[in-house]
Parts: sequence; structure tokens; C-alpha cells
Amino acid sequence: MTYRELLRHRGYSLLFSGQVLSQLGDAVYEVGIVWLVYRLTESSAAALGWLAFCQSVPFLVCGLLAGVLADRWNRRTTMLVSDLVRAAAVAWLAVRYALGSLTVVEVCAVAALLTTARAFFHPAMRALYPEMLGREQLLLANSLSEGAKRICKVLGMLLGGVLMARAQADVVLWGNALSFLLSFATLLALKKTNLSGGGEALADRAASGALKAASIHESSGSAEISSNRSAARRAWTLLREIGSAFGELKRRKQVLFAVAASSFGLVVSAGLIKVGLPLLAGNVLHGEGDVYGLLMACFSIGMFLSTASMKKLAARLSVVQLVAVGWLLYAVMFLALSFAPPLALACALVGATGFAHFLTDIPVTTMIQQTMPMHRMSACQSVWATASFGSESLGVIVGGAVLGVAAVGVTFAAAGTLLLILGVVAASKLRENGQNVLDRKTLSE
Repeated sequence: MTYRELLRHRGYSLLFSGQVLSQLGDAVYEVGIVWLVYRLTESSAAALGWLAFCQSVPFLVCGLLAGVLADRWNRRTTMLVSDLVRAAAVAWLAVRYALGSLTVVEVCAVAALLTTARAFFHPAMRALYPEMLGREQLLLANSLSEGAKRICKVLGMLLGGVLMARAQADVVLWGNALSFLLSFATLLALKKTNLSGGGEALADRAASGALKAASIHESSGSAEISSNRSAARRAWTLLREIGSAFGELKRRKQVLFAVAASSFGLVVSAGLIKVGLPLLAGNVLHGEGDVYGLLMACFSIGMFLSTASMKKLAARLSVVQLVAVGWLLYAVMFLALSFAPPLALACALVGATGFAHFLTDIPVTTMIQQTMPMHRMSACQSVWATASFGSESLGVIVGGAVLGVAAVGVTFAAAGTLLLILGVVAASKLRENGQNVLDRKTLSE
């Protein structure tokens, strides 16, 4: 199957187009909101760290629960509500900015709300892929979606940097609100999803239906007991389903190792990406929002090149080996950035870091999609998303604190050293485990 053939699939093409529009607005907003806080607080590393923390920490609170509920609710409806909530939240920031009364506290509060809505949106969206597409199409679909998102990121971050350099934050805010409404419109057109995953997927759907039927039966019986007892039973059912998702991951050692390794790597690296790059652009390279936007655009170009190379890389390495290579490359780039390179070289190094980033992300998502049962898919994806965002939350707190007292170069050097150790340990462990033939065959297709 080719990318063109994949885009002829109506359900996937609707999801794809909606996310392209949404990600373009998000990219403009991502650069704009960081530089707005950078200027409002006069380049405070602590404020940037708190913004990044608020963008990540809600997954620790509701990430697992969101995935379980997304398996129970209508996934399309969940995505529609998430888009409306995000559009309203960003529109509120735009109004407050126009009135001249916007504060960093409000920006951080909205950042937390946006992440909460995304915690429901993305597990639901990722769980739709295996319903609509065959197993052999998943890597291609993930790569195309992420590749297109990176193109939008490049264009959006460049545009966001230029707009912030010209003090046009209002355009950044209203544009992102509009992008969520456009995504909402494409989801309205997604009235029905066709399942094409074959007998295995149909069996998973049957298991999912049986699970829901059992849940309904429990609810009908609970009419004879008090409402408090009924609520406790539902809460216990949710916890049991979350525990089952963890159990699915534990039974697959390589998936568990990939999740654990990438989570640790994110703790080390997230603060440098979220807080370190703005400080590198402003304090080391002495630039404005356009320089920060350029660095982030290069980061996205690297991620796009990573998705474009994924098929060839997967023919040579197993999925988990790709994760180890990604963290080794991350380490080398961080060590090079510690020497305060000139702008052109810094752009190249940040781009290579972006290339490494997706080697630690896409393979993990694909492994989960390939190996987890359909009726646990959203919950298992939420375990990975919670681990990822939780690690980022911890990473930005640690990174922001360290960058507040240490030089940017020293911090990059320390992080690079830790990632180098992680990559070496992962490569050594994976060499002992050997090549995963199933993953290699599936991904090379």
C-alpha cells in the first residue's frame, strides 16, 4: 500500500485532514505562547518550566482514566467535545490579551486545560486507527500522520516566530482557536467508521461488546443498592481495567522495556527541549521569537525526516532497537549543543535532535497498536501517554530548576551524558535479546 492509496480511505483521510488543520494552529500557538511567557516574565526559566509543567502534568491526573473512558464512550463524540473545549479555552486567552489583562497564571491554567482535553482526544483517535485499518497499514498511517504534522509544525513554528517578533500574539491565539473549530468540522463528517482489521479485530470488537454488556448488567443490578455503593463499584471497575492495561504491557517484555527506557529519557531531555531551547535562542544566540521559531522548526524538520526514514530503518533494526539508537543520537546532539554553537550549526544540531526524538516515540506507539487487544487499546495507549507526559512533567520541573542556577551549556552537557548511558545500556540489553523477527517483518512492510 502507498500513501496515496491510504488517503483514499474515507475515515482516515477525514482524521488526517482534521489533524493537519489543528496541528498547524497548534504549531503557531506552541511557539507564540512560550515566547509570550518569556517576554512577560523577562526570560524567567522558572516561568517557562511551570508553563511546560502545566502542559504535561494533567496526564498524571487523568491520562489513565481518560483512556479507559475513551474505550467506553463513543470515540468520535469524545474527540468532538475535546475540540470544542480547546477552542473555547484559547479564545478566552485571546480575549484577555486584547483587554491587556492576560497573566502568566491564566496562560498556565489554560495550558493544563488543553492537555486535559488532549488526554481524551488522542487515545480515542489512536484507537480508531486499528478499527479502520489493517494491521499492516498501521505503521504507514502513523508515519504519514506524524510526517504531515511535522510539515505543519515547521510552517507553523516559523510563522509563529515571525508573528511574535512583530508582537502579534492576538493573531496567534485566534488562529489556534479557529484551527480547533476546523478540526471539529471534519469530525462531524466522520459519521461512521468501517472496520477492516480482519477476524482478529472483529474478535476484539466482540470481546469489547461482551465487556460492555457485562458492565451494563452490573449497572442494572446496582439499582437495588445505594448510589454510594454503585459509584464505588464503577470506580473499582475503572481501576480494574487500568490494572488490566498494565498487565497487558507486563506480558510483553520488549514493549515494557521500550516504554520504560523512553520514559527515563524524557525525564532527562524534556526540560532541555521545553525550557532550554528558548533560553538558548534568547540568552546564548541573542535572538528574538523568530530565532526560537527557527530552532523549533528545525526540530520539526528532523522529526519529519525521521518519519520519512522509518520504513528503511525498520528493515534493518527491530522496533526496540530503534528506540536505543534514538537515545544515543539524542545524547550526541545534546553534548554538541553544550558548546554554544553558532546559529547555523545550532539549527542543524536541533534538527538532528528532532530526528532522534521520533525514533523514541513512533516505534513505541506502533508496538502497542500491533500487540494489544482492541478492547484494551485506548487504555494501553493511555498508559504510554501517561508515562510519556508524566516523564515530561518531571523533566521540565527538574530542567527548569537546573537551568535557573546553571549555565545552559553545562545543563545540555549533563543531560547528554545521562542519555549516552541510557543508549549504551539499552543497546547492550537489546543485543542480548536478539532480533524481533515479527516486528522487523511487519515494520518493513
